[in-house]
Amino acid sequence: MSKWKKTLPLLLLLLLIFPATSSTSAFFSRQLPIKQPDLKARQIFADNYLVLRRGELIDITAPLEALKHYPLAPYLQQQLFRNQLAYGVIDKQELSNFLAAHPNTAFQQKLQAEWLEELGKTKDWSSFLIETASNPNPLNSRLTCYQITAEAKVTGISLQWMDKAADYWRNNQPLPTNCQQLTKQLDQLGLLSAHDYQQTALKLMREGHTSAARLLQNKLARTDQQWLAFWLEAKSNPAKKLRALTQKRLSLRADLAVKDEVLTHLLKQDARRNPTQANQLAKQLFTHRQLSQQALWQLDEYLAIRSAWSSNHKKTAQLFAAIPSKQLTPEGHESYARSQLRQANWSQLLKIIDAFPEALKQKNEWVYWQAQALNETNQTAAAKALLKPLAKERHYYGFLAAQHLGLEPQMNALETPLDTNLINQLRYNPGIERAEELFFTGNLEEARQEWRYTLSKAPVEDQIQAAWLANQWGWHHLSVDVAHRAGLNDAVELRFPLAHLETLRPLAEQANLDLPLVLALIRKESLFNPQARSRVGALGLMQVMPATGKQVANRLKLGIKPEADLLKPEYNLPIGVNYLGGLMRRYNNNPVLAAAAYNAGPTKANAWQKSLGKEINPLWVERITYAETRDYVKSLLAFREVYAWRLAQQETLRQAQINSSSPPKG
Repeated sequence: MSKWKKTLPLLLLLLLIFPATSSTSAFFSRQLPIKQPDLKARQIFADNYLVLRRGELIDITAPLEALKHYPLAPYLQQQLFRNQLAYGVIDKQELSNFLAAHPNTAFQQKLQAEWLEELGKTKDWSSFLIETASNPNPLNSRLTCYQITAEAKVTGISLQWMDKAADYWRNNQPLPTNCQQLTKQLDQLGLLSAHDYQQTALKLMREGHTSAARLLQNKLARTDQQWLAFWLEAKSNPAKKLRALTQKRLSLRADLAVKDEVLTHLLKQDARRNPTQANQLAKQLFTHRQLSQQALWQLDEYLAIRSAWSSNHKKTAQLFAAIPSKQLTPEGHESYARSQLRQANWSQLLKIIDAFPEALKQKNEWVYWQAQALNETNQTAAAKALLKPLAKERHYYGFLAAQHLGLEPQMNALETPLDTNLINQLRYNPGIERAEELFFTGNLEEARQEWRYTLSKAPVEDQIQAAWLANQWGWHHLSVDVAHRAGLNDAVELRFPLAHLETLRPLAEQANLDLPLVLALIRKESLFNPQARSRVGALGLMQVMPATGKQVANRLKLGIKPEADLLKPEYNLPIGVNYLGGLMRRYNNNPVLAAAAYNAGPTKANAWQKSLGKEINPLWVERITYAETRDYVKSLLAFREVYAWRLAQQETLRQAQINSSSPPKG
């Protein structure tokens, strides 16, 4: 593989400017011949796969004969086997032969897991062990439990089995539902110690699995039973139990470390509703030697972090000041610093940053704000010394540093090698072939699984070329994903695709929007995945909420079905761009406020506009009270710079092409 270079040769720049979408594949075809798809085979597969995905049992003999040279023929077989498993009409030998014939494939891994699950449910332990013996794939927690049970039933309980079973029990709490009897079996064999039960109960309570912890209560030593009962009872009203403890109406017998954990957990729970009360109870518990100094500092930090976003800055400072700097966690250090940053308390901020652990002090965020604090305290030479190296980096704070110094933002874009021979080899890799056909037949989730499985152990060189291949197909979010997973952080052309430009240019112009901002928003919202769905229901490239989509569509006179049509770029893009344009107009073309409103909603953005000051600058961004929105705004501003650079590169090359093709004058 050739080394990356900081210059982008003409061939590569042409490739970046004219990605092989439906309208620009001509250039790519001269360099990377595109395989001609078998459209008839695709249709046969798609028709039969659709029927099978509905759960029907059909005869696929004829389709398989027609598809014997088609990469996705095994997908019909595996889906039929899945249906047969669901109906309990499976031919074990046929399934076993199929699994053996397709090793190291994504669909084999999935089907085998379902087959093993069925064997475990039906307690066919001999078959289970036969299948796992030839299974190269790692087993999940449920299947591992079945395997342990199968080994005990078929081969008997050996010393090796005991070690394996006990280790599994310790490391997989709470146990999956199919493995509840393992506790009883291990207990009868005397393989679980009092310490095992204590640590497991602590872990379960720590993670909120109270029902599972309660099941272990009778297995604990007497003192452990007492603290667990106290903890379980106190969950509903921690203050009541803690107050009884301070008044000596109750006692809590436990090792100091265990007692600290129980009480700190309950104090934090109470602090979420009544921090003042929790603080008083903690001090009383410490006075009565029920709580260690270390645990008290831990609670003080928790209260200080929660207080950092309140308007009571004096109280926040007092809480942090009461904790020795060496006792603060990285989160505590940063919260303390942010509380002073938001108040523009520059001298104190410098002291706090100076006490940071060295690794934290080197974070881009704190290098920048340390420099700003130095500037504000008339230490400009020291500030400049920090900003100069920061301004050479490609990220939000690097761009701010460059702006402060009057420098151009640095992109540090490295040439991503393009190896046509390797790409052509990859095209005929069976896993990549399956991913390609699944992608173009609309089975996007299976396509992603095949793609990731095939590339999971591939060398970096293959992953780079695979990223180009995904880019050629228009599968941009997978191209970005591959570049990220391969550690290609400076592969700007892959990580920031120029996609949908033919649609977005006129839409952005019509909405009077900056095109780099639109591209940045799509990159942040969906990674250019048209099928993206957020946990709150936002859909498509620009992650439009269905209610918003319907409202904007009505205004644009687009008749849409929000849940389905917002996953289509032809609807999502005009609706999303129009909505963003409306926000920009609403906030006087301020991208910070528009971005905050796009992420958190206009109501919240309006509240921040009123409470955080009129001057919208980097300090204003740091004062945004939602961490998600704060980071969202920073990302969007940084991505906007990258896309402005990419589009400028595109225009430069376009002009060079025009000039080179123009006839000489005279």
